[in-house]
Amino acid sequence: MNKKMICIACPRGCAMTVNLEGDEPVIRGNQCSRGLDYARQEILQPLRMLTTTVKTTHPDYPRLPVRLSCDIPKDSLLECMRLINRVRVDHDCLPGDVLVSGVAGELVNLIATGDLSYDA
Repeated sequence: MNKKMICIACPRGCAMTVNLEGDEPVIRGNQCSRGLDYARQEILQPLRMLTTTVKTTHPDYPRLPVRLSCDIPKDSLLECMRLINRVRVDHDCLPGDVLVSGVAGELVNLIATGDLSYDA
């Protein structure tokens, strides 16, 4: 397998080529060690941070911005969104509040990134 990618680990944006030979990728084109780590992770098990919104019962603010507490495997995104799409917030919350524990694994929480107040 021969894959070309642009590194996003630092501002340089190195154009890299990754060949998968056996279990370990051979990476060329990086200018720093962060590029090696990024390419290895992206080839072996790509991770993504999920940011989205959830529904609320608030009449003026029907959606609340949220994120996960950490990156999750890329192939878990759709299943995680299926769970998140069922969440409805019906109480006050502040940025950083955990809305749901164990969304995409035991240690991954759904966290509010906006505030919501039901008090007038």
